[in-house]
Amino acid sequence: MAATTSNPRLRLAQIGPPDKWILAPVIAMVMLGIVMIYSSSFAEGFLLNNSASYYLVKQLQWLCLGGVALFVCSRVPYYQWRRVSVLGLALGLLGLVAVVVLPESLAPSINGARRWIKVGPFTAQPSEFVKLAFIIYAADWLSQKGEKVRNLWYGLIPFGITLGFIVGLVMLEPDMGTSLVFATIGLSMFFVAGAHLLQLAGGMALAAAAFTVLIFSASYRLNRLTIFLDPWSDPTGAGYHPIQALLALGSGGLGGRGLGVSRQKFSWLFAAHTDSIMAVIGEELGFVGSVLVVALIVALAIRGFSTVLRAADGFGALLATGITAWVVGQSALNIAVITLTVPFTGIPLPFISYGGSSLVVMLAAVGILLNVSRYTRPPETSTSRARETRRARWRSERKVSA
Repeated sequence: MAATTSNPRLRLAQIGPPDKWILAPVIAMVMLGIVMIYSSSFAEGFLLNNSASYYLVKQLQWLCLGGVALFVCSRVPYYQWRRVSVLGLALGLLGLVAVVVLPESLAPSINGARRWIKVGPFTAQPSEFVKLAFIIYAADWLSQKGEKVRNLWYGLIPFGITLGFIVGLVMLEPDMGTSLVFATIGLSMFFVAGAHLLQLAGGMALAAAAFTVLIFSASYRLNRLTIFLDPWSDPTGAGYHPIQALLALGSGGLGGRGLGVSRQKFSWLFAAHTDSIMAVIGEELGFVGSVLVVALIVALAIRGFSTVLRAADGFGALLATGITAWVVGQSALNIAVITLTVPFTGIPLPFISYGGSSLVVMLAAVGILLNVSRYTRPPETSTSRARETRRARWRSERKVSA
């Protein structure tokens, strides 16, 4: 069956069922997340909201909405998202600006950061929606550039300016963790689009320099770097949260204390049901449970990058790249923070941590990834392309020898 589109590659694409192995690890992580959110939040829910299941009920409500988003996005042909790529990013950027300029009543400050917009009983985090909007926009922009992406003035510089502008708005909140996730997404997509490796290396060096300046420009970020090197130098101050996370992980042992038996979640861990939920998993389910989480992330990464390789066109391949890099990069950053592999920063664990905006948008992204997996290049397309590549190489070698 052929796709009905003006894109000649998509007209030749084979359309089949979505890759169910993309969905399997996602379902497993969501189910694990529901269990662990209740386990890590029932005490706080009872103390603050007089209901042990307060956070569980809210997460289930968001899960229902996220399930609808996943289903709808899996049914919409992925190439249709090109039509709203610019509009989606523009609306997302307005959301990031609104977080900074709106009054406290609409954009509340929580733990010293302004990352949320409150509309009635609902609270949304615009940066989560911008991640998906940026992936769609970047996939559209890079796929249209083609070979021009290797040109410094047509490729790296305008792409770097766009990404840098988004990161700059996120840092105004401030949110270093989300900024790093955006950088991971952008660099991954630019690499897959066919970037010039020397230019990419230069761009990464500039990005690293910019993040270094940001770290040294704020005392609390510099303090986090110092604590990362030696958290026990201030065990009751800045080193408190990293130390408690390590204690939770270490006390779980091989098989864990048992589901619901964590001690650190009782006001010792910072944000036990959100950013530090991996520490609770390590304490209650032990090394085995932690490895299971990593295995599920790796399984999703394998199927995601398999979709990249089999995608029918460049736009689909870049969409799959951005979504997979987002999930894998954010997961790796969360686990690295909890294990004190990198300086402490707040970032949720995809599909597992509590958070409506993150869950709904990530499930929508999985729906798009599922739809991309339906469209694959026919075998003869990849074979003929490889044959033409070999012929071009032989012709160039003959010219050199002559």
